[in-house]
Amino acid sequence: MANSIKIKSLKEQTEESDGFRILIARYRPRYLPKYKENWEQWWKDLAPSRCLWKDYLKDKKIDWSEYVRRFIDEIKNNPKAQKALEALSNYDGTVTLLCHCEVENLCHRSIVKQMIEDIKKMQNV
Repeated sequence: MANSIKIKSLKEQTEESDGFRILIARYRPRYLPKYKENWEQWWKDLAPSRCLWKDYLKDKKIDWSEYVRRFIDEIKNNPKAQKALEALSNYDGTVTLLCHCEVENLCHRSIVKQMIEDIKKMQNV
């Protein structure tokens, strides 16, 4: 089976083609009761820090480009996150990265997906 990375909002419907579903959010969604959780695992190490989350999403202190720069820096300096990216780049199957954000291209899950794809490209060189 080929390695495929998908990204979705938690609010989107779960599909069989999603494969292994991983929540990569800092906070558990309050709107979703525990018995309706629709992910297999929750990897907080691939979520932005509380400080970064607050600066970008809550307080609107920084713009998207600064958020991206700081998020990538956080991930690169987090050994657990690096290990998670490596594991996902080698996963044999489909993985769907989930977050609360509804706008895909303004969510960290799009950055994480790109980081995984970059690792896969480096492995094939």
